[in-house]
Amino acid sequence: MLATVGKILGGVMVFVAIVGGWTAGQTYMRMHQPLPGAGGRQGRCVLWFVGSSSIARWTTLASDMAPWITHNRGVGGALLPELRKRFANESDPVLPDAIIFYGGDNDIAKGESAADAADQFRQFVDVKMAKMPQVPMLAIGVKPSPKRWAMRGIQRQFDRAVAQTAARTPHLTFLDASTGLLISGRPGPYFEPDGIHLSTAGYHVWAGVVHKALVKMLPQDTVTQCKQEVTNL
Repeated sequence: MLATVGKILGGVMVFVAIVGGWTAGQTYMRMHQPLPGAGGRQGRCVLWFVGSSSIARWTTLASDMAPWITHNRGVGGALLPELRKRFANESDPVLPDAIIFYGGDNDIAKGESAADAADQFRQFVDVKMAKMPQVPMLAIGVKPSPKRWAMRGIQRQFDRAVAQTAARTPHLTFLDASTGLLISGRPGPYFEPDGIHLSTAGYHVWAGVVHKALVKMLPQDTVTQCKQEVTNL
């Protein structure tokens, strides 16, 4: 009987070791890759949308952000350290006109303090400034999702820290896009049933505020020329 139990436990341990090794291998490979979604037209009039699942799941991005050319470079479930490492793996890219960034939501949900998450964001910004210092970047504040409403205070602390970083960093703008997602101070009908991710209506709200922010953030001739150029393709 003991021998049988021992064999079973041994088998379980081997299985756990194999699965654990495979998972570690997958994580290692993922962290040493660049961000996904690099295909398509490059260069002028192109926007990179970089971030976690709230970016990755934006399936209407191309139509929502028309006439800009968009590259969805989101990574489902990503934390800020992964986004930083994978962004650092970009090799000699053709630079976009702007980067729209969303991150920190998952980090806070997993227990990171606002201060630690903000430090991770600053590390991402350091990498971005080293690789493409002149490219404007728009950082979207954490969305007020129903399931994570209890974390809203920490999220707002993080947003304030990101805004402070933006205020002292060239070509970095913070965008608080939460107002349009709230009704009477509570999350409105802009979220999926999981209570975390945006619905089509929620992405429409995001798109509106991002469009307006780009007009303010980018040179006017860039906005005008890109709208004409892309529309005439």
